[in-house]
Amino acid sequence: HAGSNRVQMLASPYRVRGLSPGRIPRRPRPVFAASLPAVRSFGVDDEDEIVASLTEGNDALPPLVEVVTRVGEDRLKVVKPPGAEDLWDWYESKGQMEADPSWGKLWFTSRILASCVASCVESLPELRSKRVVEVGCGLGLAGLSAAMFGGSKSVIFCDREPLAIHCALSSAALNEVEVVAVDDVNNSSSGCRVAGALLDWSAPQTLSQPVDVVLGADCLYDPATAALLASACHALVAGDGHVVIAEPENERAKGCRQAFLEAALQSGATRAEVIHPPPEHQISPNGVLVIVCWSK
Repeated sequence: HAGSNRVQMLASPYRVRGLSPGRIPRRPRPVFAASLPAVRSFGVDDEDEIVASLTEGNDALPPLVEVVTRVGEDRLKVVKPPGAEDLWDWYESKGQMEADPSWGKLWFTSRILASCVASCVESLPELRSKRVVEVGCGLGLAGLSAAMFGGSKSVIFCDREPLAIHCALSSAALNEVEVVAVDDVNNSSSGCRVAGALLDWSAPQTLSQPVDVVLGADCLYDPATAALLASACHALVAGDGHVVIAEPENERAKGCRQAFLEAALQSGATRAEVIHPPPEHQISPNGVLVIVCWSK
């Protein structure tokens, strides 16, 4: 595949629209080598079939492959590092010892949310014709599902890591979803458009486009930032919209979920609850959906 136009496109970083570049405070990163493996397993996504090697890595990009992953009865092409360990090795080779490689894996919570979105599960807010943002998007599986199967008008992939957004946008392009700039994401009369924007929820911001629904997966892992995430979601929907975050049933850090829900209620949320996805969308070791709604 080395000479194909597809690989040349995917091996060149997408231009990502930044929000106040250089002035966004970065929330504390977990220490990968010491504390994080005790909480998360960074194993290879063995359930996904690697169909192409896109790049072995260079100064701009880590090693990337194309995999095919199943979302319900559907299949999606995803651009990702071969594994988080490969991504960490690349970061280490670049001297980026504080980098967070967790974005490079398809976490089971993102698979649960993507499956629920694709099937339009009744307990979720309506996504058809809605303007969607995926926060902490990582590889963007939930957002891709909203764009391809949920009937969303637009999807903006948001993360603090530009490489994560690059992979999400590359996956969208592979799946023949139109990739545009943030300012153009809602300027289409037919078909979903996607865009990417840097966003760190330690500094709540708004986008240049209105947002109806915020999606996320595995975002509640630090009690110190849970309330900040609620504030960021409130800002993104401008106090009138929904949030759905898929989380492990057994919290990664005790108190995160409650801190998020309490902060949402304090900001005027009319719905703030934790539900279980339908059994047919559940994946071991089981996840839950944290749902918040604000309305004017």
